[in-house]
Amino acid sequence: MAGSGLLLYSGYEFNNLFFLTKIAIAPAIPYYNDHVITPFLLGILLLHDGSVILGLKRSVSLCFHLLGNLVSLYALYKLYDNLAIPITDIAAYHEIFLLSFVGLLLFVIGFIANDVPNRKARQLG
Repeated sequence: MAGSGLLLYSGYEFNNLFFLTKIAIAPAIPYYNDHVITPFLLGILLLHDGSVILGLKRSVSLCFHLLGNLVSLYALYKLYDNLAIPITDIAAYHEIFLLSFVGLLLFVIGFIANDVPNRKARQLG
């Protein structure tokens, strides 16, 4: 529920910033960061984690999900820092992209580890 609320708030602020007030200049980047990007990414993280935690079958998949969360939150922190002080260097955002990709990869590995059939259940069935 909280994740959906954050996504709705992010969409509302994005609409206000770009379509109603038509502010698309560099000094507006910190406001965009605080009111659009951060709530959007946190909302996705909350929605994703809630659906994952409800369906976990193995503790090893929880380890991958927690590690993926830490990497994703660190990438979000780096993005927040870069947007709080408007940085336009591409290399700074490339590191954030790579961190986000690694976090997503860890989530996928956690999904795969969770869905692999149990060896004992396969022998019994």
